[in-house]
Amino acid sequence: MEIPLSKDKDGYLLKVLVKTGTKIAGIEGIEGNTLKLRLAAQPHDGLANKELIEMLSEILNIPKSRIEIIKGKTSKHKIIKLKGELV
Repeated sequence: MEIPLSKDKDGYLLKVLVKTGTKIAGIEGIEGNTLKLRLAAQPHDGLANKELIEMLSEILNIPKSRIEIIKGKTSKHKIIKLKGELV
């Protein structure tokens, strides 16, 4: 499965659709140019966003410090900035 990334001036952008409060966390699939993920955490106190960043860090094998939610922090539709180059 190839994750749909778009190049940005200093990294990459990734569109994500999250489902929170699921029994099993993981990748649900790709629809168009959007990565669909299931998160176990509820969307309270930033817990789901924290789990999202941890999951993307593992999937993409990059440090959490290089991942930033730039749009949609309180939405299920998010745009993620991946800083730097991906190997």
